[in-house]
Order: sequence, then C-alpha cells, then structure tokens
Amino acid sequence: MAGQDKVVGASLLTFSTVVFVYYTLWAIVMPFVDETYFLHAYFPHREYAIRIPCVLLVFGLVVVLTFLSMVMIKSRKKVEKKAA
Repeated sequence: MAGQDKVVGASLLTFSTVVFVYYTLWAIVMPFVDETYFLHAYFPHREYAIRIPCVLLVFGLVVVLTFLSMVMIKSRKKVEKKAA
C-alpha cells in the first residue's frame, strides 16, 4: 500500500507542478510576448486567466459550505434526538 501512496503522491505533485507552470506562463509571461508568436496558439484568451480561477473558487466554496451545513444539520438532529 505504501508504494501505491507514493505513486499517487508523485502523480499529484507532477500534475500540480504542470498546472502551476502553465498558468504562470499564461497569466504572467504571455501578456509580454508578441501576439504573432507561435506560443499564443497554446493558450486561451487572457480574460479566462481570471475567470477560470474565480469560477473554481466559487465552486469550491459552495462545496465546502454545503458540506459544513450538512454536518451541522446532522449534528443538530442527533442532539435533538438525544434530548427527546
């Protein structure tokens, strides 16, 4: 099992590094590169460099807050059940 955990961890680290480098190039470096350069074909429009993280942040917050509300509802029901 320990070997499999290392493989999963290494895969997640590699994926995260690739995403970080891609996003950094897209959001920070590419605005200073000439529009006719061939690398612009590999990146979406710059406006999405802001929109995509914002949408992901809102989605993540919705998931976390939904989870917290479900836990709070369940714990309240347990307390009410004990009291009754």
